[in-house]
Amino acid sequence: MVSPSPADRSRRVARYRRLAARYGRLYDRVDGVISRIAVVRFVAFAVAFLCAIAGLYERSWLPLYGPLVGLGLAVFAVAAWLHRRPYALAPRLKMGQRLCLEAAARLEGDWDALPDDGARFLDPDEPALGELQVFGRTSLFALLDRAGLPEGRRRLARLLRDGLDPAEVPDRQAAAAELAHLRILRHRLAIEARLVEFDEAAMARVIEWGEADLDVARRLKPWVWLTRLLVPATFVQLALTLSLDMPTAWQITLLLQVVAWVVTTRYLSPHYGHLLGEAHHQPFGALRRMLALVERRRFAAPVLKAARDALSHGATGRDALPSRRMARFEDIVAALEVRHSGLLYAVVSIALCWEIQQCWRLEQWRLAHGRHLRDDVTGLADIEALASIGGFAADHPGFAWPVVRPTDADGPPIVAEGVGHPLFAAEARVSNDFTLAERGQLVLITGSNMSGKSSFLRTLGINARLAFAGAPACARALDLIRCAPSTSIQITDAPDQGLSRFYAEVKRIRRVLDEVDAAERPGSTPRLYLVDEMLSGTNSRERHLACRTIVRRLVGADRSFGLVTTHDLSLVSVAGDLPEQVVCGHFSDRFDGERLHFDYTLKPGVATTTNALHVLAMEGIDVPADGSPASE
Repeated sequence: MVSPSPADRSRRVARYRRLAARYGRLYDRVDGVISRIAVVRFVAFAVAFLCAIAGLYERSWLPLYGPLVGLGLAVFAVAAWLHRRPYALAPRLKMGQRLCLEAAARLEGDWDALPDDGARFLDPDEPALGELQVFGRTSLFALLDRAGLPEGRRRLARLLRDGLDPAEVPDRQAAAAELAHLRILRHRLAIEARLVEFDEAAMARVIEWGEADLDVARRLKPWVWLTRLLVPATFVQLALTLSLDMPTAWQITLLLQVVAWVVTTRYLSPHYGHLLGEAHHQPFGALRRMLALVERRRFAAPVLKAARDALSHGATGRDALPSRRMARFEDIVAALEVRHSGLLYAVVSIALCWEIQQCWRLEQWRLAHGRHLRDDVTGLADIEALASIGGFAADHPGFAWPVVRPTDADGPPIVAEGVGHPLFAAEARVSNDFTLAERGQLVLITGSNMSGKSSFLRTLGINARLAFAGAPACARALDLIRCAPSTSIQITDAPDQGLSRFYAEVKRIRRVLDEVDAAERPGSTPRLYLVDEMLSGTNSRERHLACRTIVRRLVGADRSFGLVTTHDLSLVSVAGDLPEQVVCGHFSDRFDGERLHFDYTLKPGVATTTNALHVLAMEGIDVPADGSPASE
């Protein structure tokens, strides 16, 4: 078996559901603690406030009101401090419960319960992405995706779409295999990333801001030094005036502070305004916590070690840890959040020149580290993509890590043992051994309706995508050369383009032929062509002539290889004409008089059974086998 048995899968589902229930119970407890602490805070504040009012009213603080005010404020402060941890823990427990339920849904094939199907990554110029179920509702992406960062999902999508260079695959596999065993790290990374509602456009603006060539520092520097002199001068003068009744010029220095604020806020506000927002939309905290999880982990895989070390960007000292660097950024942005309170913003911006000083800190951070923001996000995204593959490997321990050879490697292009479709449930999946012996070879698969021909094409194509992405394949073993799938599977009409089903299929086959021809150029990637039921929308004579011509053209390519399925048993005669280039295989069925039975097992040779009349009979449409008119 290449995957857990139904019993093993049920145990894994049950484990995830137990974990989800445990998260739920912990959340209820923490929520109860939060409620009780909130009550204590309210009572303590109310006691302190009422006692303060009473003390002012009666002008008597001792022996009752003063101590009660102090005790109330102390209890309020302690309760506020104790409130922080459970308040931060509660949403993480809720998200942990959600992630466990999603993991169970993946194993059960409940695709509607998954957060992202990747349909936006479908490309009309690459029809294989849809035909091989790489993206969409029931797809590889939905099965693998555990990323929270938008860039993490894009990185995973690129791996599934474009694949890796064969030289990269072993190291990436080692990294994913290591992460498969680091369940807690994967889980915590996903929780931190999913807690934030990332606005991709806003995140892109922040990254562009970090890389921009701005002159804010040059314009702001004189005002920074001036206000650093003005603020203490104003406070000292005001203190002397109030305490010693000494005449000073504090009004003048304060007026200069007002002028400084009015002049600078016009160009400072646009400089940082896009960084502010509601806490659940801000990515900085999530990035900091994710960086902290990665930076303190000692990895063994070279890819993971390189990714972790790259996040320091060669910095030393306190900036060597990327989480500290991001924490400083987060603190500066939090200090500027005062802008949300109009009155307080005006007071501190004038009295303390707060905006000028904090924007100076922000600009110094941007100049030192802003150019690394993109690399930080990209590095975390790559780790998330690897973690998604690692999670997939952990959920399917029986799947094999494929061997991906260079395009010019010797040996059979594809050797698969026990290869099955990863999107099928384990109890319904049938695995097959398959070998495509040499380049230029075409495997012609015959078989009756519903016998498994189309599914087998998808099985090979989808496992090739997994292999090239550095993921385990649904097989006991899979060895193949680096190639690019070209498909023509279950074509439909395209009314928006004015194309009938037949013409749409002709255009798709022409595309496959063009891609196979282009792959003949030296240095090009060979094509794995997968063509299902060629030209089934036309008459049998013309279909036979056209299909023979197309097959001959496909096997005329020396570098590419693939499979073609057909109902047209007369097409197998081409195998007799080209015995070294065309190999026949088939799927069969058995009719017991009432029902059709399929074993979905690929066998050598040509199919000897058909079932169209049996299917019609099962639906109450009796057609005599000899073609004579049916009786009334």
